[in-house]
Amino acid sequence: MSGELMAIPSTDFYDEDAISAITHSVSEKVDAAALGAIGWDDVARSLTKSFPRSVCALLNFNTAENWLNFEATDNIEPAFVKSYAEHFAPLNPWTPIWRSVPSGTVLVAEESCPTSMFTKTEFYNDWMRPQKNNEGAVGVKIDGGRDLIHLSLHYPLAVAGTYDFATAEVLRRIRGSLLRSINVGRLLQVQTEAAVARSALVERGSCAAFVVDGDRRVRLANEHAEKLSSGSVVKQRHGIASLSDPHMDRCLREGVWALSRRLPVLLSRLHFCVDGQNWQVSLASLPAVVSGGSTSLVLADSLVLILVKNLDARSRDAAVWSALGAKFSLTPSEIVFCQRLASGASLAEVAQALGISKETARNRVKSIFHKTGTHRQGELVAMLASLG
Repeated sequence: MSGELMAIPSTDFYDEDAISAITHSVSEKVDAAALGAIGWDDVARSLTKSFPRSVCALLNFNTAENWLNFEATDNIEPAFVKSYAEHFAPLNPWTPIWRSVPSGTVLVAEESCPTSMFTKTEFYNDWMRPQKNNEGAVGVKIDGGRDLIHLSLHYPLAVAGTYDFATAEVLRRIRGSLLRSINVGRLLQVQTEAAVARSALVERGSCAAFVVDGDRRVRLANEHAEKLSSGSVVKQRHGIASLSDPHMDRCLREGVWALSRRLPVLLSRLHFCVDGQNWQVSLASLPAVVSGGSTSLVLADSLVLILVKNLDARSRDAAVWSALGAKFSLTPSEIVFCQRLASGASLAEVAQALGISKETARNRVKSIFHKTGTHRQGELVAMLASLG
């Protein structure tokens, strides 16, 4: 641990006035962190400053996947923080205890689960013990479910008689502020995810497009996707997207799961045949939606875009595109640009395919807007689709 040794405060130091002052100060820090004005490390620091020789950790642990989503700490050496995130988090013997109690519960280690219970574990001997003087502890469970969010302070047993009551009382008084931060974070997460989903679909007007989470729950789908969902290719049951082909559906499930967690995927494009027609399913992860503040505490899986195309669908022949060019006075390069957009490609994908910069692509689509009388990319794609 970092932080120099200090004299052990007397019990009288933490009277009602002191506890109220600490509560007020820490609550202000929680509110500021929830708004992104300061970091969550500052919340941890405000607690360790109030309780010298203590260490503090605010953690979000994914109990289903056994990994640490988020950590904010103070007075713990970086090497121990790193080893906790990479190895020791799933070994923490207090995790099952935290999972078993309701949100808002405050636990004092020496009263309910003393460190002495775990002295034969790898977690204690290889992670806690080398840090020294951290066997007294108090913590609060902020929220549970798949993601366990809790805040804990550890300190020497020598000060436990002084700290146990005072720290527990402070945590009881700030737990409401912490829970409000989680609720605000989840609300902001939903709103931001909805904006990301809408943005992803607006550029994909010519093919079926779904935005799903890591469990394939459909967050948003375009009109083509809604129509396709009632057919023999794609199914939606209880809000879950699936493919009619069992093997391809398993590949879809594995691909979505991996992409939602930013992991490598073996197949990002799936090809299969249904009723004599050839179909292609493409997968891509959407940008992460965490923006700091309370959303960083409730880190969610990335959303995944699923595009479904009928490869046998009748493509426009040269005469159709030539007529389109003549009608709107489009140049050959603008016609090619329209063909790419009509196939379901985004502006960035068109730029990459044609070997032009994004700025050139934006200027080209503005020219097409002007000539065709359209004003947005979604409107242009819809107009092109109606010409087929």
